[in-house]
Amino acid sequence: MEQLVLDLESTIYGKFSGVTTAPQSCYTDEKVEGEPSRKSSVYLQKACLGRNICYIVSAVVAQEGRVLMMREAKSSCRGRWYLPAGRVERNESFEEAVIREVLEETGLHFKPISIIYIDSQGTNWFRFTFSGAITSGKLKTLQEQDSESMEAGWFSPEEIFHSLSLRCQDIYPLIRGGLKWYESRMEKSICKLRPVGSPHSHVIVRVVVVKRSEEDGKKLFCILSNNFSGSNSFPYFPYKVTDISCSPNVTSVIDKLMTEISCKISYKLHGYLKIEHTGKPHGVADGLCLTLLVEVFVPLQGGINNQKYKLLEVEEIDLRDKIWDLIDVGGCVTLEEH
Repeated sequence: MEQLVLDLESTIYGKFSGVTTAPQSCYTDEKVEGEPSRKSSVYLQKACLGRNICYIVSAVVAQEGRVLMMREAKSSCRGRWYLPAGRVERNESFEEAVIREVLEETGLHFKPISIIYIDSQGTNWFRFTFSGAITSGKLKTLQEQDSESMEAGWFSPEEIFHSLSLRCQDIYPLIRGGLKWYESRMEKSICKLRPVGSPHSHVIVRVVVVKRSEEDGKKLFCILSNNFSGSNSFPYFPYKVTDISCSPNVTSVIDKLMTEISCKISYKLHGYLKIEHTGKPHGVADGLCLTLLVEVFVPLQGGINNQKYKLLEVEEIDLRDKIWDLIDVGGCVTLEEH
């Protein structure tokens, strides 16, 4: 999925400026729409892991219809079962974190293949659930228990949902989504989402807004920000920097952005297309950029805010078809908010 966004960006930049990649400043903090000047007395707080933002990683690993679980060792939930999961640490990427957590809690080496589920609380707490494969290792036994976990095991969905004593039932949708991914999406490259290692100091939400033609349902139009200034400027996907201290959730940020594009707009939010994060160095790159896919359904002629946004037809057939295929199969990563 992240490659689809990159290809779409390259096409857009090529049409307007003759370049095929976005300049580094496109979504950096110096150019983020709506962010006060660094000289302003009001300044959006940077993301700092452990202080004002928290990232959780978890893994749904399935083999022959059975799911990998671990038994908690913490005193607050000792003896109860849960998915391998834990907090992302300082100077750690999401993939590094989930590999570490699976190894520490189950004794198995995990290879992440895709993010399959993202849930959040506000814009300062996110959980990224990965699918993937076990490459080696030995399943932790009760005799090998430590402070990370007591033991690990493989269980059927029926056992997990009806028999195991669980730490929390919030993993039900993660397991259902994970099993669905293994069954119907694992072989589809367009349905795979891996984090991209781009540094951000804030939480940025941006949207790929697409629209079908009323005359030809295969035609693809994108809505782009149109506030250019000078010959070196170029269009880009609409985006906002969130105030992590008070933004209620990602959906509210999308709602505000879409209302700004057109007050009469009707749309569907399909889910996540791209996740950018490095986590290194701590305190400087603890933010992330979330790219989501939005489909518009109503005619926009005369209704779009033409001073700030513009409608661009994407004529490349292969790229156009991939986006509609992704929408038709429901392949975007789920957006779930608490």
